Amino acid sequence: MSDSQERLLNDRKVDFINQQVAAEDKDALEYLQLLSRCARIVDDIFDEPETILPNDLLTTIEILFVRIPSNLFYIKHRDLLFSQHLTMWNAWEASNILFTGDETDKIYAHVLRDYINELLPLVALLTQGHDKMKEVNGLIRSLFKKELGE
Repeated sequence: MSDSQERLLNDRKVDFINQQVAAEDKDALEYLQLLSRCARIVDDIFDEPETILPNDLLTTIEILFVRIPSNLFYIKHRDLLFSQHLTMWNAWEASNILFTGDETDKIYAHVLRDYINELLPLVALLTQGHDKMKEVNGLIRSLFKKELGE
């Protein structure tokens, strides 16, 4: 669970990396912003359920069932992106299970919980090519690195 300062810093990092990844592709930026918003709400459901409002749940449903499926970037790259969505879901679910295990399980959980970030190099590849993918790969490693237990 993060405090308001940590959340603000993380939101700035997310906004920065989304802009770097999408560049001039407004549909890609919208797609990344939708995923980021949805991930934030779902994270809050687990970490701070008392802060969740009914409108937050409706927003998540709208994002997942209406806005992402109708996003032009998603439509164009649906096969690649959907396979990533499946992998992100699987990693996130595994992370939640492993978090309750032994110390080794917790290390795996620590890594898997941020698997959503692995989508960013793929989107960078699709919007700007191989070199940008490699750059974004390094950026996410430095921007979102956390100490064990955080």
